[in-house]
Amino acid sequence: MAGHNVGPKNGFWKGGRSVASNGYILVRVGTGHHLADIRGYAYEHRLVAEQKLGRPLRRGEIVHHLNGIKSDNRPANIDVVPSHAHHHFRHRAPSNKCRRPDEDNPLVHCDCGCGACFRKFDCSGRPRRFVSGHNGTKRRADG
Repeated sequence: MAGHNVGPKNGFWKGGRSVASNGYILVRVGTGHHLADIRGYAYEHRLVAEQKLGRPLRRGEIVHHLNGIKSDNRPANIDVVPSHAHHHFRHRAPSNKCRRPDEDNPLVHCDCGCGACFRKFDCSGRPRRFVSGHNGTKRRADG
């Protein structure tokens, strides 16, 4: 029975394109393709990104849809970012003051006036204004 009604011969054939449960478009490329899954399908946005770049995607590179629509795979809507951190940054609200990927973490002085220095961003990338424990209250010099 194997080999019968495969591909266009199958009544359920939809041209080799389908929508995955996560909303991305899958395209039939064959099991020999480097982006293909076990069934021979690859995400269309990754194929478009490789074609736009003129090279295979590198390890860790993420494909980003500029307008946020997962099924809009026009080359003008596709951008490649170097890491998950950069991709998360693209999805942050403009008002978010957390550390950007590759941004320096300079030394700053505590806003309470105690003279302590510390890194502007904590280990999670959140900005700090006070030394831990100061919580914005003025410190008295006599203790």
